[in-house]
Amino acid sequence: MCISLSFRDSHTGTLKRAPRGGEPVRRDPLPAVRNPLIGFGLTTAAALILSFLVSVPVLFFPDVALLLFYLPFVLFGAGVLAGRTTFLGTIGFIGGSIGGFIGIYLFRLLLFQGAWPLWPADWDILLTLAFAAACGLGGFASGKLGLRRIERITENAPKMRRCLKCGAKVGIAARKCWSCRSYLPPT
Repeated sequence: MCISLSFRDSHTGTLKRAPRGGEPVRRDPLPAVRNPLIGFGLTTAAALILSFLVSVPVLFFPDVALLLFYLPFVLFGAGVLAGRTTFLGTIGFIGGSIGGFIGIYLFRLLLFQGAWPLWPADWDILLTLAFAAACGLGGFASGKLGLRRIERITENAPKMRRCLKCGAKVGIAARKCWSCRSYLPPT
């Protein structure tokens, strides 16, 4: 028996048994939608890790002005990648900004000793916040795109009908109402 861990776009991470030869793979009729708080945590963690990693090449730049040109663009890209874990733009922005700020601050604290070049030493936090905002804007851009996926899921969802006796919403294939337990007419 082989167990695989799969992280798909629409699932948060499900453990499932790998199918044996000849066994049909059971698919859910509707893809699951991730909890927004889980998306926020994943966006923050991804932005933290990516912003730290993409900042490492700055250590090898020969010119300090190149650093100020490189970091906003690459942090925007890191925010775009991190924001794909959520479907709301605001959560992508907030998670990308928080994760980007922590990642860049840790990079500056651990690897890039001293202040940012070409800026007064008192402005370290402001420049770090500006870089984190670039990461957050990337998270907002890709998080906003995720809403289209949610709208597409709801459009393709099976339509509901109502019970004639109590008015509760029931599925198309339901034979009995879940609320009043009365039998429903066939569709």
